[in-house]
Amino acid sequence: MTSIVAYMRKFPFILSVCLTFVVFWLPQHSVVAEKISSAKPDQFIQGLADKAISVLSDKRGTFDDREKRLRAVLRDDFAMKKIGRFAVGKHWRAMSIEQKRQYHELFEEWILKTYSIRLGGYSGETVNVIKTIKAGATDVFVRTRIDSRKRNSLMIDWRVRRVKNRFKIIDVVVEGVSMLVTQKAEFGAVIRERGVDGLINVLRSQLDRLADAKAG
Repeated sequence: MTSIVAYMRKFPFILSVCLTFVVFWLPQHSVVAEKISSAKPDQFIQGLADKAISVLSDKRGTFDDREKRLRAVLRDDFAMKKIGRFAVGKHWRAMSIEQKRQYHELFEEWILKTYSIRLGGYSGETVNVIKTIKAGATDVFVRTRIDSRKRNSLMIDWRVRRVKNRFKIIDVVVEGVSMLVTQKAEFGAVIRERGVDGLINVLRSQLDRLADAKAG
């Protein structure tokens, strides 16, 4: 039997790469938060960066305080329910109401905690917004190039969709690799071997490990 732990060990790396780009490697342009709903997709991405960097740059209070504020930013701007539902694919319809509730709760907490526990510091990385690309009837890719003194440049596409009259991020594509598609493949592997309850238990276990790592 393929090790379930081996599958799950990939998740924090993939998510930390994708989500770290949101905060540390986006430009600091002045976009008023109240205007985000009427902004263009590229302005939305830049506005998200402003909010996140503002939180990280504010050294008042404790790290836990900053983490809570940052989690609120991510919770608002990522379409967590849509991402979570896509990640379990065809298995969603067969899940009970209670399984869906537990899964959504754990999935959102897992993404946010995976990200926040890996916070470091903004070190001058910059991004160039290259262009926006229409993706189907509802979505837009915001294509960016991330430049860093410490790493090679990377191409990042942010898939953005208007949800309930405001933009939300539904996927992050790093050098052609989709976070959403990768998650779906890996979650599917877990479900095939352990079922939906097995996935829920593994997510819960991962959250416990992340909490222990943070405490250590």
